[in-house]
Amino acid sequence: MKYFLPASPAAQDFGEYKKFGQRVFRECKTLAKGLRGLQVFHINSTAAGGGVAELLKSQIPLEKNLGLNSRWLALQEPKKFFFITKQIHNLLQGQKGLLSEPEKKYYLDQLAKPGRELRRLLDKIPGKPVVVLHDPQVLPLMEYLPPAAGIAVRLHIDLSTANLSALKFLRPFLEKADKVIISHELFRPDWLDRKKTAVSYPAINPFAPKNRELSLRRTAKYFKLFNIDLSRPLIAQISRFDPWKDPEGVIQSYYLAKKEIPKLQLVLEGAMEAKDDPQAQGIYQQLKMEYQNDPDLHLHGEKTLAGPAYQTWVNALQSRSGVIIQKSLREGFGLTVAEAMWKGKAVIGGDALGIKAQIKNGRSGYIVSSPAECAKRIVQLEKNPQLAKKLGQAGRLTVKNNFLFNRLILDFLKIYNELA
Repeated sequence: MKYFLPASPAAQDFGEYKKFGQRVFRECKTLAKGLRGLQVFHINSTAAGGGVAELLKSQIPLEKNLGLNSRWLALQEPKKFFFITKQIHNLLQGQKGLLSEPEKKYYLDQLAKPGRELRRLLDKIPGKPVVVLHDPQVLPLMEYLPPAAGIAVRLHIDLSTANLSALKFLRPFLEKADKVIISHELFRPDWLDRKKTAVSYPAINPFAPKNRELSLRRTAKYFKLFNIDLSRPLIAQISRFDPWKDPEGVIQSYYLAKKEIPKLQLVLEGAMEAKDDPQAQGIYQQLKMEYQNDPDLHLHGEKTLAGPAYQTWVNALQSRSGVIIQKSLREGFGLTVAEAMWKGKAVIGGDALGIKAQIKNGRSGYIVSSPAECAKRIVQLEKNPQLAKKLGQAGRLTVKNNFLFNRLILDFLKIYNELA
């Protein structure tokens, strides 16, 4: 295909999830039996980097293992297109401003050729396919889908304080969809029919290299590579360099906490492999220049590791840090929050709806709304390992019961059954 990159993630066995819940497992198998052979197309803007790609790496093979004919197509577009869609993303998360008429026209016009290519592909598909469009980058493609297609829109972003002009621009597409899937009830616009929306939290794959238990010996080499001293306190945030992830606020929290814990180290890990986020490079370079003289502040933006090695490094960083931070100002859902909780780590999250759906404040982690509050919790957890362990254990149980892929697959099978 010219305008899409077909992605083929490694096979996975849904049978491995049986141990995480017999009822969910049986329900999935029953629903999947009735959907065997269903043609499902997941379409997003990148096959590498970011939460959507991370989700589809597991969702596609698990659906295929259950007998669905699921495929993943990643949109191929020039940088200018992704600068505009990043602006749409920021507006939908509450940024002030307007999308200009030329920007709107470019965004819509750029999707015409991919749309026609997608239509030619789907016209060859027998029966009624289901198409899942992930996030605004690919939303207007629905204008090119055949009438028989079942259309689901999966929005992964926080719409609770959306810029109304941007939401108005996208409203016709959302209203045309058969189903709109969001991560929180409060992300549903008032004008969107409640009956055509579904709330489904993202999930993590406990069998992925990123989430398996690692030996201390295996992880030590990565810390040595990045000159991180494991004999000293270590905290980390693993996420893109994005203003909504508040990396500057995390750094401020670190410096406040360092007044009480002088040997404290901070890692901000956000390797930039997602081509649909051109803003990240500028934020990273600005922070790198500003804090280059602090040897205890490790900013990782250039990707020095690839593939399984990078996954292992993220696993090691989450596993060996005393505290994991995700101080987002807006968040649809924090995959790195769930990953850290699964590893039994104490997590400090920002006061964002998607994170508050994961962390019960004071019971399975902490929710904070300022650098000072974040610093206070860092010091508290670093000086009280038993408290950190207690919160971590509660967090792991939360993930086991709510945020593993068996539950996500069940959510989507129910939606496919409705659309097909």
